[in-house]
Formats: sequence, C-alpha cells, structure tokens
Amino acid sequence: MSEEVAFYILSAVAVLGALISVRRRNLVHGVFALMSFFAALAGLFLLLLAEFIAAVQVLVYIGAVGILLLFGIMLTERVTGDDARRVTSRGWFWGAAASVAVFVFLLLPAIQETKLSETMKPIQPSVKALGEKLMDPYVVTLEVLALLLTAALIGAVAASQGAKVREKEDANDA
Repeated sequence: MSEEVAFYILSAVAVLGALISVRRRNLVHGVFALMSFFAALAGLFLLLLAEFIAAVQVLVYIGAVGILLLFGIMLTERVTGDDARRVTSRGWFWGAAASVAVFVFLLLPAIQETKLSETMKPIQPSVKALGEKLMDPYVVTLEVLALLLTAALIGAVAASQGAKVREKEDANDA
C-alpha cells in the first residue's frame, strides 16, 4: 500500500470518527468514535515520520483522555441518550460563523510568521525546538490547567456521590 492510499484511508477514518463522535446520542459510542479519530490521527503522524508525536497521541489522548471521558460518562445517569427530551440545535449558523472566526484568528499568526520567515532564514524543525516552543511560555499555564482539571474531576465525583446520598435519604424518609 502506498503512502498516498494510507493517507486517504486514515483521513477518511479520522473524519468519520470525528463526525460520529459528535453526532452519536449514546455517549459511550461517541467516546469510542473519538478514540478511533485519535488513532487515525496517530497513523497520520506516523506517515509524517513523527513517531514521537504519534506515540504521545496514543498514550495521552487514546489512553488518558479516552479513559477519563469514559470515567466521566460512568458518573452520568443518561448514557444512552434515549431520554424524552430532544435537543435540537437552532444556532448552527452562528456556531459555524464563530468556529470560522476562531480558525482565522488562530491562523493569522502562522500566516504572518510565514511571511516573516520568507524574508529571513529557513526554519530548521526539530523535536527539541518544538518542545521548547510549546513548553517554555506555557509551563505555569499547563500546571494550573492540570490542577483545575483535577479539581473539576473531584468536584464531579463529590457532586455525584452527594446526589446518591440525597436519594437514599429521601427514600428512607418516605
């Protein structure tokens, strides 16, 4: 199989996995579709000869984030999505417009950097340079975000346990 065919197959799996994960009402099926998206993305990184990023993709996103999402789903009551309430999106146009605006906003620095780098020396990419570029200015932010996510997870568990205790107390009172 050529690299081009593998690229198209992995891209199709990634797009389908992303679409299925967004459209499924069953949360468990959505998470497994999201994990297949992450696996396809890791395959695309392998095609780009970025083995380290592919391994990180598998370990962090498929391993940690996927399991964390499944753990969070286990704390919810309506997993299958077959409740009587039907949620419909009425603001899809504004959501699409906002996502395009965010995409352009995020893309502008890359476009400006490309214009600057055309007049300057060419960029020599390396894993070390990528790590320094990603971690140097954001180390404190990353640590605070990790603490915030941990506190949110503990809060979700505490809220879930509190609701179960109240239900038992209400049942005992009746």
